[in-house]
Amino acid sequence: MKTLIISDYGVKLRFTNGVFIVEGKNMKEEYSPINIDQIIIATSGVSITSRAIRKIMLLGIDLVFLDSWGKPIGRLYPSYVNRTVETRRRQYEAFSTDKHYNIVYQLIYSKLSNQAGLLKRYYYITRLSIVKEGYNEILSIRDRELEQVFLNRGNIRDFNEEIMKIEAEAARIYWSVYSKLVPEKYSFDSRDQDSSDPVNVLLNYGYGVLYKDMWKALVLAGLDPYAGFLHVDRSGKPVLVYDFVEQFRFIVDLTVLRLIRRKWEPSIEGGLLSWNSRKHFLEALEKTMDTEKTTYYTNTPITLRQAMKKSAFQLASFLRDESVFKGFIWEW
Repeated sequence: MKTLIISDYGVKLRFTNGVFIVEGKNMKEEYSPINIDQIIIATSGVSITSRAIRKIMLLGIDLVFLDSWGKPIGRLYPSYVNRTVETRRRQYEAFSTDKHYNIVYQLIYSKLSNQAGLLKRYYYITRLSIVKEGYNEILSIRDRELEQVFLNRGNIRDFNEEIMKIEAEAARIYWSVYSKLVPEKYSFDSRDQDSSDPVNVLLNYGYGVLYKDMWKALVLAGLDPYAGFLHVDRSGKPVLVYDFVEQFRFIVDLTVLRLIRRKWEPSIEGGLLSWNSRKHFLEALEKTMDTEKTTYYTNTPITLRQAMKKSAFQLASFLRDESVFKGFIWEW
């Protein structure tokens, strides 16, 4: 998949003579539509001609608009969706059935597995004993506490509360150890969505970008992104996206670590990533999703971005009683 990222202020996107043209002061670049599957507009200072928008829709190119924090605020994507009416009916019904427990369990099981997997990978890189202790603790929580809550489940509300307590316990360990992998100059002590330190800003922005891929995968699978299972329903909030993203958050965590441990220093302006840093981080994140492979769902390796789509379609199939659902665990 080829993603065109536009993050420079004051540029224009137009379509002429069979190609997309991005132009601004002292720059002009041409892109063949054959090589583009997605266009991300990562700044408010971009203008798009109506002809370009029409071509984007006709070609089925995914057009995504991000705010300054990296969260998707609007998009155009191909109109085809898979068995939407039937899937959504079964999705709403599943909230009060055993499927609810299975979905939540699988999502958090995979999240903890991937957290432990990332720490394990960096233990072999750093040989820090605290990192090894961290991934073993998370695996212990997964295999004992999470399993016990699932086996002894009561009503749905109590079950969700217990699951979120376990998730929080694992997160406390994970971020404490993760901070040891971050260079000291960043002063990163823990995960804090409201913090303006560079690492938390990168994580916030990365998760926002990840939401747009989750949203697209769920909608194309025929699912309602606003009807979740674990996170509390809130008017206007895509809670299924918040549920579903848990199994793939490691993509952002891994990309951030790779960048800052390789001496890249993001620029923060007013608590937000600068345009140049935004572009660099987006390109790195897209590269992780489009070049890292997995055989978790298929015998033939597929990209992590393709795995997101596979997972969404598997969830939809599970809701229609056509298959099982397993949360995604990368081969660390």
